Amino acid sequence: MHPRKLTPFLAPAVLAGLLAGCGDDASSDWTPPVDGGGWQDGTSGADGSADAGHDGAMEAAIDAKSDAAQDASEPPADAAVDVAPDAPPPVEYSFVAFADNQFATASCTSGVPERLAIPKAILQLGAKFAIEAGDLMDHGYEDGSYEKLVSCYQDMIASIPFFPAPGNHDMSSSGLNKFKPFLEAQLQTRNPAAYGADYAKDFSVVYGDDPNTYSKNPSDPGPTTDVPSGFSWETFYAFRYANAYFLSFEQGTRWWTNTPKSWVEKHLKAARADSTIDHVFVYMHHPMYSSTMAETGDSECIAPVRKHYEALFRQYDVTVVFSGHAHFYDHFYVPDDGHATRGMASPYPHDGAGVHYMVTGGGGGPLPNSDCDPMPGEQQDVSHAFGQARGCGYHVTHVKVSGKKLAIDVVGVDGSESSFTTSTMDSFRIE
Repeated sequence: MHPRKLTPFLAPAVLAGLLAGCGDDASSDWTPPVDGGGWQDGTSGADGSADAGHDGAMEAAIDAKSDAAQDASEPPADAAVDVAPDAPPPVEYSFVAFADNQFATASCTSGVPERLAIPKAILQLGAKFAIEAGDLMDHGYEDGSYEKLVSCYQDMIASIPFFPAPGNHDMSSSGLNKFKPFLEAQLQTRNPAAYGADYAKDFSVVYGDDPNTYSKNPSDPGPTTDVPSGFSWETFYAFRYANAYFLSFEQGTRWWTNTPKSWVEKHLKAARADSTIDHVFVYMHHPMYSSTMAETGDSECIAPVRKHYEALFRQYDVTVVFSGHAHFYDHFYVPDDGHATRGMASPYPHDGAGVHYMVTGGGGGPLPNSDCDPMPGEQQDVSHAFGQARGCGYHVTHVKVSGKKLAIDVVGVDGSESSFTTSTMDSFRIE
């Protein structure tokens, strides 16, 4: 049994209330945007007689008028009556997000049986599809690496659509050269085969729609105004399912941030121009908020990545950003006005005034050597003010959609593919 522990964070007011009780006295159809080629597949007188006659006439007139009004307002007994139809039920489905399984080319487990239990757990959850935020392989540059991935994940990949994004372990020039054909086969061949005949109707996928040309040489990058790193293999893509819009980034480390901001804005703008889109999800490997990664510095840190995209995410009301890279669970809620939200209670408002950032890196890579309470090296800077919960253990994030509402469960997974258990590490709602 691997360690798995959740640390919910308490807001200062909540903590003060708890302490105060501790004394002795306590008791439609959609066409995705394509600019340059892409794939895409709702009263009485003296004797009482005269006035009595007058009253009778008045009453008769009133009765007649009332009957006429009733006749005018009520249809005949045999007439058809129009009844307002009931509102349609909210669209309901679920998907799973996870990251960092880090398969070795020589082994599907490398001594971590949860690596193969996780795809079984995803199928058990009944998800319509899965997204992965990078580090599919440990050494993506090795020959046969992604063929190995398909083999290790064969049951899941054959059963539901799987939408991956690359991570730093999938990158390097030769790594992305191998990831790209795997991605294209996944989007264009394996996903339609897994979902069946309605794939093209239910999913709208846009890939290869950026008309620009970018350097593919990290040692000789091009301009960095639009593409932060100056180079890109153009493995970024977008897709729509039901009332949700997804953007998958090509992004591995602070230095390999390869997704053009113009492309991101084009798709976020298209999503928010469509009144039938209720949720926008982004998945990218490197986190923009973290309880353990440094804010700034010469080595890996989060501020350089955040500065490129956060303004766009706020402007276009992104709902959740999923990432990996750190091999544990982190949840941050960052309001547009920047006020601290640490330990905020669920449900969270779905009002376009804040973005959720979730690190869901428990897909199979090595876990921290700690029980997470407290996490060694926890940073007390920008991210700390927005922390909601943190947990250690192998896990996936299960997102259940019901119209405009989301119920999100972080599901821990322990054991092997033939014998595993699941448990809820964290749960919250956005509505």
